[in-house]
Amino acid sequence: METNITYLSAENQKDYIALAAEYLPGSEEEKMKRRAEHYPRAFVALVAGGELAGLAFGWPRELDAPGDPSFTLDGIAVKEPYQRKGCGRLLLLAFESAADEYGYPVVSVGSAGGYVEKFYLHNGYIPKEYKIWTDCGIKEAYTFSNIEDYRAYQRPDVEGFVVLEKWLYSQSR
Repeated sequence: METNITYLSAENQKDYIALAAEYLPGSEEEKMKRRAEHYPRAFVALVAGGELAGLAFGWPRELDAPGDPSFTLDGIAVKEPYQRKGCGRLLLLAFESAADEYGYPVVSVGSAGGYVEKFYLHNGYIPKEYKIWTDCGIKEAYTFSNIEDYRAYQRPDVEGFVVLEKWLYSQSR
C-alpha cells in the first residue's frame, strides 16, 4: 500500500473535516480552520490508495492553556481499513516534525485509555498526570512520578484522561 504524507489543503479540506467529525467527535471545524491558517504543517493528512486515510492536527497548547509550553496533538485518526498498519505512527511522526519546525520541544496529548494510550506509550510518550472533568472544568487529580507509578495508579470512577508528553529534543538545545 502506497502512502503519502501531505497537509490540510483547499483540495482536501472537505474530506479532512468530514474525517475529523466522524472519528473525533467534538472537533471544532471553525477552530481547526483558524488554527490551520497559523500552523499549516501541524494539520497532517495521510493519503493511501488515492484517498484520505488519516489525519493528525494540533497547535501550541498555550493558545488554550496559557503557560503550557507544549505543542498539543488535539486529534489523530486513521480510517478503519488502514488501522494497525503503521499509518498512525506515520501521522504522529509528521506531526512531531511540525511541532519541532515551529520550535516546540515537547508534544502533549490527552488520552482516555485503551489501545490509544498504549499507542502513545509505544511511541515514546510519558504519562505526566491524570485529569478529571468537574462542574468547574478540568482538574488535575494526580501527577505521576514515573511509569511504574502510572501503571499502579487506580483511576477514580469518573470521566478522566491521562496527559502524556514526549520531548522531541533535549531541553539544553
